[in-house]
Amino acid sequence: MASRVLDFVVPAGNGQWGAAVPLSEFEKRELELIGHGLEGDDPRLAGLLSRDIAALSLRTRISRGLMLFAAGVGVLLLGLVIRVPPVGIAGFAVMNGGAYWAIKDLRWSLRSRNRHVGQLEGNSE
Repeated sequence: MASRVLDFVVPAGNGQWGAAVPLSEFEKRELELIGHGLEGDDPRLAGLLSRDIAALSLRTRISRGLMLFAAGVGVLLLGLVIRVPPVGIAGFAVMNGGAYWAIKDLRWSLRSRNRHVGQLEGNSE
């Protein structure tokens, strides 16, 4: 296992995560030993843990959502062609559900994610 974990992130005490704390040489060596032991004991699990699961999951969710969106468009068009409004309405619902599922975990905000509130309402300090 490559030494990917070099820092440890600790809570800042205000409900948000703080700065990364560097690991000592002893902790780095221990992590390397644990990683090598894991590779020897269960290579399949080590392979799964070495992947970027979050990115893979997000990519899978987006592709499935887009396929669901396309299926919804198809059902909507089918409902228009056969002139059955409930089928078209169902297709519209599936289309919107697929679009929501595809984009629900994307971060669209341009604002900083680590906003710090200096003063709360009613606090005169």
